[in-house]
Amino acid sequence: MPRVPYWNINYGLLIDALAIPMMAVFLYGLYRHWARIRQGKARIRLSGPNLPGKIGPVFVSALFFRGILGTRIYKKIYTGIAHGMLLWSMVVLLIGTTLTFLNVLFGLPVFSGNFNRWVMAFGLDAAGLAALIGLAFLLLHRLIPPDRLIQPAQRLGFTPIVGLLGLVILSGFFVEALRIAQTRIDAGAFVGNWLAGWVNGPFAMSLHQGFWWAHGLMALAFIAYLPFSPMVHMLLAPVNAALANPMPGPKMGVIDFASFDNETDDEMPTLGVAKLTDFTRKRLLDFDACLWCGRCHEVCPAAQTGKPLSPKGVITTLAQVLTTADRQDDSLADAVGVEAIFCCTTCAACMEACPVCINQPKSILKLRQNLVMERSEIPDLMGKANSSLEQRQHPFFGTSAGPRDWRKGLQVPVFEAGHTEYLLWIGCTATYEERAQKIARAMVRILEAAGVSYGILEQARCTGDPAKQMGNEFLFNEIARQNIQDFEALGIQKIITLCPHCYNSFTRHYKMLGTTYEVIPHSVLIETLIATGSLQINAGNQTICYHDPCYLGRRNNILDAPRQAVRAVGKLVEMPRHGRDSFCCGGGGGNYWAEEAGVRINQTRAQEALNTGADCIAVACPFCLLMLTDGCKKFTEEQKAFDIAELIAKQLKIN
Repeated sequence: MPRVPYWNINYGLLIDALAIPMMAVFLYGLYRHWARIRQGKARIRLSGPNLPGKIGPVFVSALFFRGILGTRIYKKIYTGIAHGMLLWSMVVLLIGTTLTFLNVLFGLPVFSGNFNRWVMAFGLDAAGLAALIGLAFLLLHRLIPPDRLIQPAQRLGFTPIVGLLGLVILSGFFVEALRIAQTRIDAGAFVGNWLAGWVNGPFAMSLHQGFWWAHGLMALAFIAYLPFSPMVHMLLAPVNAALANPMPGPKMGVIDFASFDNETDDEMPTLGVAKLTDFTRKRLLDFDACLWCGRCHEVCPAAQTGKPLSPKGVITTLAQVLTTADRQDDSLADAVGVEAIFCCTTCAACMEACPVCINQPKSILKLRQNLVMERSEIPDLMGKANSSLEQRQHPFFGTSAGPRDWRKGLQVPVFEAGHTEYLLWIGCTATYEERAQKIARAMVRILEAAGVSYGILEQARCTGDPAKQMGNEFLFNEIARQNIQDFEALGIQKIITLCPHCYNSFTRHYKMLGTTYEVIPHSVLIETLIATGSLQINAGNQTICYHDPCYLGRRNNILDAPRQAVRAVGKLVEMPRHGRDSFCCGGGGGNYWAEEAGVRINQTRAQEALNTGADCIAVACPFCLLMLTDGCKKFTEEQKAFDIAELIAKQLKIN
């Protein structure tokens, strides 16, 4: 005999009728979120560049993998499994509820035969049990929280919604068990059948009715309460992931100052972000979707070395402002913390760790832009670097090196329009910092040995990246447009970079100013020259630990080529944190020119590298070279850090 819906229940359809007002409350709760988010400045564009896998504003792969499957959650395996058990069990239980409703309305035969046994009985019991296990883990995680959940702030309100969901599932099992106790064993319902032996008694019929109504009412209450609870991230997270560009890095864009028309505009647009409504709607969705899980906090080099910055703290502060009436307060940077805003190294480790695709660095840098360009607030050393860029076209104030010092004793060709293939972009770091000059000298030796057609600019240059990362978009625009103009005059199309920051600027920010160059990082070119036989290398037997520069690895996903180059001259040793999960050297975001509070980031990373026992540390960025060279001094007097170009040049076979 098939199972009968509403068995032992009078007026059971009242539950279905109550679903209508509860759904209205649910939709109103979602509307409240949208009402806050829509106060952002820009609309989410329904059209734009035709990118692979993008339909309108939605990145389909990001929606599926990061939003629905939640692949990043599984970086913490136990938490990921618990979330997965809860999420997918709830999906299965929702499907079961829908099938039951269709049976009531249209007589869909779901309560008979093998479908009932394996889907409606076994499947729903298994889903309910898995959901309870997941809930128990998550509840325990909240009662005995790791530091990341409580630092710098803990989100309250999870326990009531988790407890309510647990009661819904438990009451459902008891409803099933009381029904089975009074009717017959339900093949497949392994939990209900087991419980039935414990609940049978003289009051079973009345208890069944009481549990049935309690189960139904609590389920409706859970649905209505969901948008008002922290568990609303179940709905917001997939949307946020779908609208987040999956290209690595913060995607800062470029401010188009040419579009500011003082004659037609009543007032100049705000530079950066002064108040919450200066953010775009996507950024406001970021704040609303935040889980407060603290994964960004525990990977942030600033937070983990005693700096005042916590990316979690920034986003949660902005999330709290979003729920208040202070969205027009133009002192938002003060609420976040001015000192904290300038501690960000722009390494994007927080973005890599975030399960719901929040762009923490972009929000921080937008606040930084406003501090620098509107309020003229910048730390002293960063201010000096900015002034040096304005006056000398490089940020290395106080340097004793001249622009031609790095090439003393070398015959380095100057780029000739129509004759030279590659521009070797030396950049400001390898020009003005003595230790980094050895990178440029080594690269010249490599290019000469490989017979590459290359040349440099007669005048030393900076891409303007330091100004951009420190928040001075005005200065970046000025430097970048001058470079573009000069490149056009020389017909430059191909560029070799020594610095990942320069590579990032040329491929992302200069592109937004209307240019397209073929840009190759020096580590990638070296690997290509070795692979094609253009460079002959004497293999070495030293062990080499490779440090991934944030702007090369995490921001641009260039991970394998530098490692192949390292393997050509020694045995590669990996640090515990490497690849896209690498730990920053501390020099990004203008923090090369900063006085650090707490433990120095470069010393933390240097110690991690030295602990591998490798003979030396390979890097592919002049800033990383300088920072790790300095960081190693705390632990050893030996020179341990070398650029890949230095290691390769030392092992060249000279014919």
